[in-house]
Amino acid sequence: METIELVRTCGAILAAVSAVALVAVFARGARAVGRASTAIAFALFTGLVLVSCAEPGGFAVPAASPVLLFPLLAVELLALNGVMVLIARGTTTNATLVPLGVALALAVVYTVAPGFAEGAGAPAVGKAVDLLALLGLWGSFSLVALAASSAVYRLIGQRIDPGADRAYDFILVHGCALYGTRPSPVLMSRLDCAFNLWQRQGGRGSLVVSGGQGPDEELSEASAMGSYLRDRGVPADRIIEEDRSTTTRENLTCSRELMDRASEGAPYRVALVTSEFHAYRCVCEAVRLGMDADGVGAPSKGDSWLRSIGREFGAVTVRHLWTYGAVAALWALGLLLP
Repeated sequence: METIELVRTCGAILAAVSAVALVAVFARGARAVGRASTAIAFALFTGLVLVSCAEPGGFAVPAASPVLLFPLLAVELLALNGVMVLIARGTTTNATLVPLGVALALAVVYTVAPGFAEGAGAPAVGKAVDLLALLGLWGSFSLVALAASSAVYRLIGQRIDPGADRAYDFILVHGCALYGTRPSPVLMSRLDCAFNLWQRQGGRGSLVVSGGQGPDEELSEASAMGSYLRDRGVPADRIIEEDRSTTTRENLTCSRELMDRASEGAPYRVALVTSEFHAYRCVCEAVRLGMDADGVGAPSKGDSWLRSIGREFGAVTVRHLWTYGAVAALWALGLLLP
């Protein structure tokens, strides 16, 4: 038991240090977030597991543990995401079935599975359920952390004030759906956020509007975005239209080509303006591409946020599948606990 208490004490220290480090990383900006946030978040998760789940012979999620708040929130978020997408599309697709299926799987892991394992009376079954519970806990923690990061980026979008001395050279606006030839409400929010940021820095820098033409769109997103900003009073020579991209990564790579050309080889600073639920992924992609960029989250309505958070979580998860292997390794190390 002394060993378990030592493990829990170390976990508390690790969790506290990681929480402080995570706050510091977000305060430092995009490069720090993209490079370190996942590792620090995993360290925080590990600390919480050591505190709450360590027991002789391995890690198990206790029935009354506070960490079960993460699966509870995740089930609610995923279920709401699936329902909201179903209402919006009027039919079942992978975008509705996957989040609802994951929500159901999480609910089973923390309700039915423990009783099944106890009834089976086989230690191997119990350990397998413990592993599933730990993997589910990390997935739930990740989803809640992503949701929290969207609130942080939204706050940044409201409060950031670079001023004339630290003006961004480029304000890159990520495109999304159009309504006919006009920006959708989500895209309009991004454009308004970018316009307000441009005004706060005294009209300095250029606005880069990025987005190609989808198969169901009448014109490119960049063209519609450019028209919207010109209607708001932005001079045409302050708008750069990138109309080839179809994905987040292409938004960044194609826009970087235009910004490199416009800057004529001089270093430059970029603000990435997108919806708050999308900002974390944009920042991480930008860092992978070596861009000196900060994320700015434009506010979105609650229904739009709920429809989008599941897709964002899926995209982030695919980029960080290695973390689930790390959770499995952590579970395996727990088997060594006396």
